Amino acid sequence: MFICGYHFPADMGNDVSFDKVIEKVEDGLDAAGKTVTLTSETREGKKLEEIAVEEGSFAHKALIDYFNSTEVKEKDGFKMLYYTNKYQISEISKSVDGDSTKDLCKKLDDMNLYRVKVA
Repeated sequence: MFICGYHFPADMGNDVSFDKVIEKVEDGLDAAGKTVTLTSETREGKKLEEIAVEEGSFAHKALIDYFNSTEVKEKDGFKMLYYTNKYQISEISKSVDGDSTKDLCKKLDDMNLYRVKVA
C-alpha cells in the first residue's frame, strides 16, 4: 500500500493509521519558514486560483515532502500534484488539522488539477 508516496507493508491492508503516515512524512522534514502555494487549474489549463497553505499544518508538511521527494519534473518552479496524493493529503489533513485546512481540503477533493510550489 502506498500512501503519500510511502510504502506500507501489505499486511496492514488498506487500514494504515494516519499516525504512521504522519510519522513518515515528518521524518527528517524541515518545513519551518517555508511557504507552500497551490495553483488550481482546469484540464484545459485555465488557471483558477492560487492558494496559500497554512504553515504548521499536516497539509503544509505533506506538500513540502511531496515537492521534495516526488520524481515529477519541476516546471517554472511548480510540480504537478497527482490525484491520489491530493486526496490522501486531504483525508489526513481533515482528520488532524481540523478547521484550519477545511476550505483547502474541500478544494483538493475536486477534479481540478493542482500545481505545488515551495519557497
